[in-house]
Amino acid sequence: MLKRFRSAFSAFHHKEHYISHEQEIAGKKYVIREISTDDIKDLLQLEREVYAGETPWPRSAFLTELCSRYNHLYLCVLYQNKIVAFVGGRVFFDDAHITHIAVHPDFQKSGIASFLLQEIEAFAYRQRCQTLSLEVRISNIDAKRLYRKSGYEAKKRLANYYRKGNEDALYMVKRVE
Repeated sequence: MLKRFRSAFSAFHHKEHYISHEQEIAGKKYVIREISTDDIKDLLQLEREVYAGETPWPRSAFLTELCSRYNHLYLCVLYQNKIVAFVGGRVFFDDAHITHIAVHPDFQKSGIASFLLQEIEAFAYRQRCQTLSLEVRISNIDAKRLYRKSGYEAKKRLANYYRKGNEDALYMVKRVE
């Protein structure tokens, strides 16, 4: 019971600050830093480029997450001062839920998504989470392959999870080591 209470309390715990730094991934140098509310316009543009003109998350969703009282981490990856990828996750009880991950089509399959998943996993470990979780479109073969390769296991299918197209999602979980 006490362990459960501590985990729940950690969800409202202090905000961890991520130190901005340069990172080499597949021979290219990137800057990794926390997302701020000033980045939302660029995140929406990146979503349009990743999701064929759509923006799965509106500005208000980004604002809600970035200003949340729950312990969270939202990171972006910059290449030549342009955001080319981002990831977000929030802690709730003993789970770190990955809320969003996107990589510009020109930078996909370059190791950036794997790097971002590792950063979120390290965050989850520091927050004493037991699991990482996420949802992925059933049709997103590449993402499902990446998640399985990263140690995520499919737990259940969520019918009509995505409004657009009423597509099902796969709920996936990974134990934090």
